[in-house]
Amino acid sequence: MSVKRYILLDGYNIIYACDALKHLMPNNKSRARESLAEMVQSIHSVEDVHIIIVFDSSNKAIEIEYPFRDKTFEFVFAPHSLTADGVIERILVRIKNKEQVSVVSNDNLVREATRSNGAAALRPQDLFDWIQSSNRRLSEIRNINSSTKDKPLENRINIDLDS
Repeated sequence: MSVKRYILLDGYNIIYACDALKHLMPNNKSRARESLAEMVQSIHSVEDVHIIIVFDSSNKAIEIEYPFRDKTFEFVFAPHSLTADGVIERILVRIKNKEQVSVVSNDNLVREATRSNGAAALRPQDLFDWIQSSNRRLSEIRNINSSTKDKPLENRINIDLDS
């Protein structure tokens, strides 16, 4: 049995670190969240990872959404009494195999809490590089699949049935 890998993302922190997304804030937070999820989906498609994107919110209680209807890809909205940073730290404490966890944030306190819990701390630029690499891998997979679909089946077994 393989150990599940986790990627925890400090949602709005990453959105503000991305030129392509930060212009959507604060007027269209929903679209910014969706766009981030679409970007990260390539990593989820290529690797066996559980992705949790944590956002600050004004909700009274913690809320979880599954933007792609997949339980291994989550939006977690922190309650107003706790920040996204606090939710990330609490999730980190609960995960058993910390060496299988990567946390992405530019926030130095989040990064320090991540390292002190034994997980890997990544910056948003590392995530963007990972996304590009995953997109290239998906493209390679699609090319391989399309090239094998275009080839007709041929019988290459040479059997003499007359003998």
